[in-house]
Amino acid sequence: MSKSMNSPTARLLQSSRLFSLPRPLPQPALETATSTGVYRASDSATLPYPTYQAIASPASSRFRGDWGLKRALPAKSTRSSTPHIRVKAHDNFAHITDFESAADHTQTEAKWRQMGIPLVVRERKGYSNEATTTGSAYDDHIDNTDPEAVFSAQQNARPDNPGSVQWKRWKSDSPWLAGMQPGEFEIYVEKRLKSRQGEFQKFMIERLAQQRVRDEERRHRDLGQRRALSRSQRSTILQDVVTNYEAEMKRLRDDHTVQSLASELTSAICDFLGLTGVQDSTENQVNAKTERLKNTLANISSESNAPPSTHPAAGLSHIRTNAIMENHPFWGPQAQGSPVLARVVRPRHTAHGSEPRAKLGVGGVVANDDSTQTSAAWQDNRLKALDFENTPIEQFYENTQRMTEHIEVDLPGGNKVWVHPESATVDDQGRIQLKVRRGDSEAIAIARDDVEAIHEAKRAALRQAPSMPPARGTAANANYGYSLPDTRYGPPKSRVQGFDDMLSRSPRSSRSADASALDKIKDLAGGFGRK
Repeated sequence: MSKSMNSPTARLLQSSRLFSLPRPLPQPALETATSTGVYRASDSATLPYPTYQAIASPASSRFRGDWGLKRALPAKSTRSSTPHIRVKAHDNFAHITDFESAADHTQTEAKWRQMGIPLVVRERKGYSNEATTTGSAYDDHIDNTDPEAVFSAQQNARPDNPGSVQWKRWKSDSPWLAGMQPGEFEIYVEKRLKSRQGEFQKFMIERLAQQRVRDEERRHRDLGQRRALSRSQRSTILQDVVTNYEAEMKRLRDDHTVQSLASELTSAICDFLGLTGVQDSTENQVNAKTERLKNTLANISSESNAPPSTHPAAGLSHIRTNAIMENHPFWGPQAQGSPVLARVVRPRHTAHGSEPRAKLGVGGVVANDDSTQTSAAWQDNRLKALDFENTPIEQFYENTQRMTEHIEVDLPGGNKVWVHPESATVDDQGRIQLKVRRGDSEAIAIARDDVEAIHEAKRAALRQAPSMPPARGTAANANYGYSLPDTRYGPPKSRVQGFDDMLSRSPRSSRSADASALDKIKDLAGGFGRK
């Protein structure tokens, strides 16, 4: 294995399945800071994302221990309901293949495929601490890696529409400058940037020429003249930019001294190097009057602008939105999606303290509960004893408030609740941030196939409801037809011409109208008596 393999046989082995596994990703940090400032880590905890590729084998080959590797694996070690392994080393000094089960991540991927949770872009917050509108991770302005498409979309964007969608690349070849150490940044400037001065000059000449062309075309449109410039005019502008290149660069550098990171030169450098968005927070932090505002600006400039380490969807789901309607085979279309049974990993109240929200385990991912409750209500709820022997276990899971308040030691299987997964995001460290809400009562009843309680509640509501008149057109409420007016509830018809028209008019508030109506009635009544 240590010899250099340059023979045809060695090259054949390098291109076979034995050597086709990708290199593992760097190990993620598992240490988390507690409320006391102490870092805790776990050797057996599931990693936030897989670092080794999981492989599987057909049942016929798995029975013989054939996994496509250098040597066969023992069937006793791979006999499982989820036969997926990850290989850490093909060979070692003891001539043993180092492998372990990969069911922790493969089962998570299978559960997410079953739940159908849409992946959206992470929420970015501005200086006002207000989250921007989120969209799908597969939108055209997000799911792209072509710098030319992004540049053309930005050039064609309407400047008078500040709410237009901004095109961005989720992956770029350039490093993240804010995450570099001082030594790494110096090496990057010395080895990567100094050799590209000529390329940058050509880029700036083309950029300045395009800007001059757009300005001239805009001026011609304002004057009502020809919209597009001719080829000779474009060549003249390009030659003028090449001649006055040093003066143009001096103007850009002077503007950069005043505008700092918001200058045109900064935008050109970011486009040339493919850098991620740079936000000017230095001046804002200096002018901040409170420590809280300084921390907010520091977080915006460091964490929120970090480039993503993976695709915004991370391959977990390919659904663009949760605006779908499930069609139950028996009950038909459902207003709510199918709920998921989540395990309460950490309730709100424990022996170590209290937290505003409970921690729920959904599909291999820990999420926060979307509801909180006061301590007084928790004390009242805690005094009620539960009968675990004579009551089905699934019925206790519907009491979401009690399940999330404290651990029920005597409950078989532990605390569980029904939730509806709404959406998820993948942060810059590759961790999944899941958003859930508590399950709907009718959706839970349909998932449990126990809808008798819903029918009984509806029947009780109908019995307590006030009596309503029967529908029109029925035997109890006969009518002349739906196309004819209902005259049974109107004033009775008289034999005096004009009297019915007078009574059918809407009442008026003016005294003159009432007096004229009274005179009309007396006149009609007097005429009828004389006849």
